[in-house]
Amino acid sequence: MTKTISVSMRTKVLIISIFVVFFLAVASLIATIVTVNTINKSNIDEYKHDIYKKTEIELQNYVQVTIQTIDSFYKRTLPSKIKQEVKNHLTQRMDFLFSILEENYKIYKNSMSKEELKQHLIKIIKSAKYSNSGYFWVNDFDAVMIMHPILEQLNNQNLMDQKDENGKELFKAFVHVAKKQNAGFVDYLWPKPGMKKAEEKISYVKVFEPFNWIIGTGDYVQEVTNKIKKDAIKTISEIRYGNNGYFWINNSKSKMISHPIFKDLNGKNLSTFQDENGQYIFNEFVTIANEKKEGGLVLYLWPKPGEQKAKPKISYVQKFQPWDWIIGTGAYVDEIELKIKNMEEKSEKSLQTITILSAIIFVIVLIILSLITLTLSTKRDDKDYEEEYL
Repeated sequence: MTKTISVSMRTKVLIISIFVVFFLAVASLIATIVTVNTINKSNIDEYKHDIYKKTEIELQNYVQVTIQTIDSFYKRTLPSKIKQEVKNHLTQRMDFLFSILEENYKIYKNSMSKEELKQHLIKIIKSAKYSNSGYFWVNDFDAVMIMHPILEQLNNQNLMDQKDENGKELFKAFVHVAKKQNAGFVDYLWPKPGMKKAEEKISYVKVFEPFNWIIGTGDYVQEVTNKIKKDAIKTISEIRYGNNGYFWINNSKSKMISHPIFKDLNGKNLSTFQDENGQYIFNEFVTIANEKKEGGLVLYLWPKPGEQKAKPKISYVQKFQPWDWIIGTGAYVDEIELKIKNMEEKSEKSLQTITILSAIIFVIVLIILSLITLTLSTKRDDKDYEEEYL
């Protein structure tokens, strides 16, 4: 009877031991899952903060690189550089015209009379135009105007004593340069075609030796500056990055200089423009850019390229002071949130994987412990049986 009670007690102890191990294993499994889940949530919160901060830094870097690009154009318009820009431009134009004149002279010098050939070449020069206001004229070494395509009233007049608003005898200067150097540049003031006010102009004159003509062409310094600005705008408007990345330019009066997507906004004053929440976004761009030299962020609603519905967008704006340009670029919040969602899904899958693996390990350990316990119990019962009956 005593032996039976002893066996029963051992069985109870074994069962209790199994339950204790089971409880500890379950507790350990739950603790592991809770810990992993807590770590995942912490990682996701940190990821959210980091990705928004990373987005801000990326946008700032994009804008600053763009400003550096604009600055490279701006430096070409500095007083020490712009005149050389004009001279290079005029030299190229003149060389192109001379290549045509010299070729025509060679072709027709033996088949046309001298006067016919002169008229033929004059016609070519008169029709040669470039840019908005570029043209060529012809005068002789006595400063008599042979052909001016715009101010025809000057034709056949002696202009040796003609002065600009500063009193410079420009045609005398043309003749002097032609005699001394055969080709060269002259600075003076001259009105644009159709305008009365004179502006700073640089002209290039070169001698066409077969007829002893002084052929001239010029460009306005401000025109070349404007052209360089247009080149800068074109360059910036063509830059793209990511899925929806682009740059726009407005000034400190909220006038749109260039928007590569919504081109109907170009040239418009957007100081009264509001997004769907009533936010005066362009005024905010101006405020941020003027208050912070390094620029800053603005959150607002704006449609994606090719879409009509406005979505939350974060943009970074910074001012390029020399030209009063505010350069901006942005990222849509839903694209940032999609990255966060992907991170959450990965974390969820990771948690599920850890839970399943932990459960499998728990079951395996439990089975092993049960087998060990059962084996030990069986051996003990066999020993007791032998002691009792043998």
